[in-house]
Amino acid sequence: HEILYDWINPTYLDMDYQVQIQDEFEERSEILLKEFLKPEKFAEVCEALEKGDVEWSSRGPPNKRFYEKAEESTLPKILKDCMELFRSEPLFLLLSNFTGLKLHFLAPSEDDEVEDKKEGEAASAADSTEEGTSHSSSEPENNEVAISNNRQQSSEQTDPEPEECEAEKESSVPTCQGELRHWNTGHYTLIHDNSKTEFALDLLLYCGCDGWEPEYGGFTSYIAKGEDEELLTVNPENNSLALVCRDTETLKFVKHINHRSLEQKKTIPNRTGFWDFSFVYYE
Repeated sequence: HEILYDWINPTYLDMDYQVQIQDEFEERSEILLKEFLKPEKFAEVCEALEKGDVEWSSRGPPNKRFYEKAEESTLPKILKDCMELFRSEPLFLLLSNFTGLKLHFLAPSEDDEVEDKKEGEAASAADSTEEGTSHSSSEPENNEVAISNNRQQSSEQTDPEPEECEAEKESSVPTCQGELRHWNTGHYTLIHDNSKTEFALDLLLYCGCDGWEPEYGGFTSYIAKGEDEELLTVNPENNSLALVCRDTETLKFVKHINHRSLEQKKTIPNRTGFWDFSFVYYE
């Protein structure tokens, strides 16, 4: 697992500490791991982002989201390597150890009863996806119509979020989707009628948050489906890894970044906004 030793604060690779993290995560379904990357690696990542050699594209449509996503093919090597870290098999295993979720075949198996329950949850999550999933021929015909309609509707939508892309639900192999995002004044995401609810693990790693205040916006808010009640707020914090386990009753959005965020320029003249590595993992 050389990639982990190259990148990650060795504290988090200690097995005893991983047990403590898992205990806390299983109790709260979320955790914030500070100083997650090694300082020298984090500094290199920030330097590459500050240089401005990254090509960004605007994400829409505006009734769902507005922020900038990095074009991965144009990323400098250090940022490509960081993206690869979050997609790497060793990281899947590390996240399994942090969370107790089965994101790797070497992760400890739970008993069959719990496995069956999880499979049921995964199936119900799959049923609620915008794009639908493939189905067996034994399903009633009206289900097939509903699923094909969902597919048609989905194909008309522009620029789906990574979370809204179809995950490989049929496969038992854990998967992930992710992107590198730039957040600036005026950016946001919204909860909308087709917001996907699913069982998944969200990962966020923040960069360039020096002097960032919660009143500026840009924090990720989790709410209960059909309720205004806020379950959790994740504020941008440098080199902090946020892990949040979502179920089918939970939705999330990134709070609109307001004009007060321009205050950041007073302390850091060349900085506008912040960046995050945003990944979603599926069992």
